[in-house]
Amino acid sequence: MDIRSRQMIMGKFWRIVWEMIEGSDVVLEVVDARFPSICRSNRLEKAVMGMEKKSLLIALNKSDLVPRKLTDSWVKWLRENEGITAIPVSATQRLGTSIIRETLLRSSRRKKAVVAVVGLPNTGKSSLINSLSGRKAASVAPISGHTKGKQTIKISQSITMYDTPGVIPVKLPRKHKTLLGLIPITKIKDPIWAALSLYDELNDLAPGKLQEHYDIQSTQSDFLEQLAIKHNKVMKGGIPDEKFASIILLKDHIRGKIPIYENINSPLRYSDSK
Repeated sequence: MDIRSRQMIMGKFWRIVWEMIEGSDVVLEVVDARFPSICRSNRLEKAVMGMEKKSLLIALNKSDLVPRKLTDSWVKWLRENEGITAIPVSATQRLGTSIIRETLLRSSRRKKAVVAVVGLPNTGKSSLINSLSGRKAASVAPISGHTKGKQTIKISQSITMYDTPGVIPVKLPRKHKTLLGLIPITKIKDPIWAALSLYDELNDLAPGKLQEHYDIQSTQSDFLEQLAIKHNKVMKGGIPDEKFASIILLKDHIRGKIPIYENINSPLRYSDSK
């Protein structure tokens, strides 16, 4: 697919998102609690906060993968610096769902809340909706960008939700797309390059943590070789299978198996405002 075709599709998705925002009274932005700053859409938040009779909330999803002290710090920072209410939640572990429901109802100016659930692909929007509803109401797949069109889900007698397509900002750096798992592994043409890029990002966030997690001694230059050897994946001639090791690293990261996350004191600082 060429660039023009991708831009047309993204434009279509954005139109769906804005239609659902217009029809709601509460907007729930779902972000990955491991990397909040690069998940947020500053442009969308600013627009919603400028609309009359609409409330904005942030769900820090996947909070089970982050120390509680850190999520509490993000909640406090967002409240004190930007006036935004954030709720730690884990869709897979069903943590924080009752608090989300209560906050949505308090934030709504209607007796029955209509909520637009927005956010980047792979943040767990559909999974969160299913967790809140107690059933498989929204379609979910283990790949980013699965939701393509409008989905309306009745959570309860008092809450209706719109599941919106995840739209990737045009200017989001490729390294951040890799960090957030926005590029399906099956569509990565060069997994070794992607894995090395991910290594650099994770190592910057937590130096030495990858080596500790996999129990190997290595540098960036031989990390994939050592990881392949660790898994007994050696090709003919005794050459470590770096491609195999790359896919292990990418999959482990996407599945939340590697305990590395953004530090609130040194955020990754991406903004889609410009």
